[in-house]
Order: sequence, then structure tokens, then C-alpha cells
Amino acid sequence: MKKTKLSIVMLLLASAGTFAQTLNDAIKLTTNEQFEKADAAFKTLIQGQPNNGEYYFYYGENYFKNGNLEMANTMYQKGADVNATNALPYVGLGKVQWEKGKQADAKGNFFKATTLAAGKNATVLYKIAEEYISADTKNLPDAFTLLAQAAKLEPKNPEISILTGDAFLEQNDGSKAVENYEKAGTLDPKSPRALIKQGQLYNRAKNYPLALDFYKKAALIDSTFAPAYREKAEIYFRAGQFKNAVSNYKKYLELNNNDCDALIRYAGFLNQAKEYDESIKSALEALKCAPDNVYLYRYLAYDYYDSPTPNYPAGLDNSNIFFTKAATNPDTKIIPQDYDYQAKLLSKNGKDSLAIISYKKELELSPEKVELNGDIANGYIKMKKYAEAIAAYKDKMQKTKPNVNDYYGIGRAYYYSKDFNNADSSFSQIIIQQPDLTIGYLWNAKAKVQKEVIDKTDNWSAKPFYEQFIAKMKPEDVEKNKRDLVDAYTYLAAYYAKKKDCENTKINFQKVLDLDPANAQAKKFMATPCK
Repeated sequence: MKKTKLSIVMLLLASAGTFAQTLNDAIKLTTNEQFEKADAAFKTLIQGQPNNGEYYFYYGENYFKNGNLEMANTMYQKGADVNATNALPYVGLGKVQWEKGKQADAKGNFFKATTLAAGKNATVLYKIAEEYISADTKNLPDAFTLLAQAAKLEPKNPEISILTGDAFLEQNDGSKAVENYEKAGTLDPKSPRALIKQGQLYNRAKNYPLALDFYKKAALIDSTFAPAYREKAEIYFRAGQFKNAVSNYKKYLELNNNDCDALIRYAGFLNQAKEYDESIKSALEALKCAPDNVYLYRYLAYDYYDSPTPNYPAGLDNSNIFFTKAATNPDTKIIPQDYDYQAKLLSKNGKDSLAIISYKKELELSPEKVELNGDIANGYIKMKKYAEAIAAYKDKMQKTKPNVNDYYGIGRAYYYSKDFNNADSSFSQIIIQQPDLTIGYLWNAKAKVQKEVIDKTDNWSAKPFYEQFIAKMKPEDVEKNKRDLVDAYTYLAAYYAKKKDCENTKINFQKVLDLDPANAQAKKFMATPCK
């Protein structure tokens, strides 16, 4: 009989050990941010013991740590319903209330939990402290008190040391924080969490190389510890090492079964790494699980514009969705770059008047970006609003040193508005700044030709400029400048014809025919050449 009783006791102890280990495995999955795998593990646990309030609490923790407060609250409440004397579910309910700003209600549930625990459950104490430390509204004095009480119950629990370190870190006491993180590492040398915490401390102090060392050590201790790869990705991201950031975040994704939040962040990483097509794929995949995430539409707008095979209509559609959703989401911060891409996409889709509005909004947010006046002016030129274009260029040129593009842009605006004197002056500045640039000579010649027509003069002032335009033309640029070269040779032929220089007239008309064999004027002259 005694042997039978002993066998039953041993069996019960073995079963308890199996359940405990299984619960620990599920908790570890949550700690590793492998939330979907943890979800499956908790479902299995609850199927085996549907009235276990502790299981529901940790299932709620899985949702809580993944940012889903509503589902977390559902699980905490279910735990309280099926196991009313278990203290932990009331801790969970209090945590959700604290997050929602209902501190009085939260303290009511915390009091209920500590009362049920009767000062004998360290987990209850340090889980309440964890909320006081990590929440936006902190309660560090009570957190320290609770952690001290928990440490008396479980002096060798590394979780208590880690949370104590977190509390000191919130007080900006890095030395005490490190002391407690190191203690946690001594208590559990096989846990990567203490190393991650030290890395985060140095990351916070902007000592990125040292932070990265700790993250690498954490990954060596446990290659399945997903947060180590996420933290490494963040460090590489800040350092501008986008390829390394992407590879580490990809590993994080693999460990998390393409968790939705991770996919969203990954899309942003890929955009910054200039892997635009991959960013599009990731963002579209993330939209399946997060269709209302406003930032995914931002990434898609940017990606479709910058892609090696751009899709400007799709880019504009996503930009419009981003702004629509941002308008109803007060937490979304619109940045100047959002207006910049919207403007560029509008311009590429032939909506220049709307593009100008977006550029102006960007300029309001970033008044120091005076170069945007050049984009605004270009839009006005495309719309043939030359006076507005001139005003925009003048504004830019007054606030920053004018460059060749400025003189070219305002020169064209003057030219098309038939102000050939100012056009001439503007194009002359191009020649002064970059004497080897053919465009200055070409447009200076054009302006001078128009001035001669208006003034009815015959001084051939454009001749030396057309000659320089031809002389400085590179052989590889001839094809794309064929039309302007034809105009230049035709002008020179007319000049020599006026001077009765038959040979040079013939030479220049032959140059015209070489470029344009069907040119009627050149063909007519060559049919009856002068003698």
C-alpha cells in the first residue's frame, strides 16, 4: 500500500514538472518575441488545463507584450473567471487599466492580487513592479518596494535583478543598473536577457559599439533569442549600415514566423537600405495583417517612386492613402519628406499644380530648404506660368548662392515670357560659372536671335555663341542635340550667305544635311549653290 502511494506521488510530481517545463517553454517564446509560436503553445496548455488561471495570465502577457491590450485583457479576465483565487490574472487586469490611464482601478486590482498572494508570491510582486517601471506613467518608489519584497522571497531570481536594474535605469543611475544586470547574468549565465539589458543601457548612452558587443554575446548564448537580432538591426540602422540592419531583421523575422509588427518594421528597413522592390513586397505582405497601418502606405509611396522600375501611379495612390489615414490619426506625424514624395509623384503623374501645393507645404515645414523653390518654379514653367516661376527663382536666388540650374531655369522663364534681355543676362551667368557647358552658349544664342528679331537689327550677335556651342559639343552628345545643332549651322549658313561667303555657306548647309537629310532650306541651297 505504501509502495502504491509512493508511486502515485512520484507520478504527480513528474506530471507537475512536465506542465511547469511546458509553461516555461511558452513563456520563453513570449520573451523571445516569438508571439505566434507562443500563442499556439498557450492554446495547447489551456486545452490540457482549461481552469488554470496562471496559463491565462501568461497567455495574456503574450498579447500584452505584443501591444494587443484588448486581447490581453480578455485573457486576464478569463483567468480570473475560471480561477478566481489565483492572484496573477488580477495583476494582468490592473496592468491594462494602468496603461489606459485608470490608475485608481488598476491599484484596486493590484491590491486584490497582493491580498490573494498573502505576501508569498514573488511573481505577483515583480509583475506589478514591471508595469510601474515600463509604463508611460511610472511609479518607481512603489516598484522598488515591491522588488525588495520579491527579492526576500526569491533572492536568486534573475528576473527580479533585471527589473531592479530597469528601475535604476529609469532613475538614470546606470551604475546601479549595470550592477543588477550583471547579478542577473551571474544567477543565470545561460540567459541572454541580462546581456540584452546591458546592451540597451549602452545603446541609451549612445555607446553603440559596446551595445553591439552585448547583443552579439546574447545571440551567441541563444541563437533563437530574437530580440538580439532586432537590437542589432536597430544599431546597424542608426549607424547607416542598412545591409547589416536588413540581414539581422530578416533573421528576427524568421524566428518570429513573419510577425506582423516585425514585417512592418522590416519594410521600413528595406526602404532605408534602398532595396525598394523588396520593401514593396514586405509592405504589401504586412498590409494583409495590418491594413490600417498608416506607415506602410508611406513606405509604398516612397518605394514605388524610387524603385529601379518606378510605378508613379501606384506611388501616388499610396501617398494619397497615407495622407487620408494620417488626417484621422492624431498620433501620425507627417514629415516634410511625405510632402516631398507626394509632390514628386504628382509631378510625374502630370498634376503640376497640385505638386506645387505639396512643395509649398514641405517648404512650410522646412523653410531652410530654399532649393524647393526651384522645384516649384519648374512646375510653374511646365504650366507656362512664367511670372510665378520667375518669382520662385528670385526667392531662391536671394536666399542662397545661385547655381547654373537656377540661371538656366530663370533664364528659360524670362525667355518664354519674351523678356530676352533678362534671359540673355541669365544665360551669360551660366557661361561665367561653367564655360565648358554647351547649354549656356546655346540659350544665350537663342536669346540674342530673338532680340535681333524684335530690334530688327542685323548685327549677328548670336554667331560667336553658336560657334562655341558647336565647338564644345562632345561627339557622344551630338545625337541628342541634333535639333539645336541644325539651328546653329543654319544660322551660321545664313550669316555667311549674307556676307556672300559661298564656301562657308555651303560648308554649314552641308553640316545641316548631315544631321537632317530632309532639311528643305539646305537642300534648296545645295541644289543651286552660290558661285
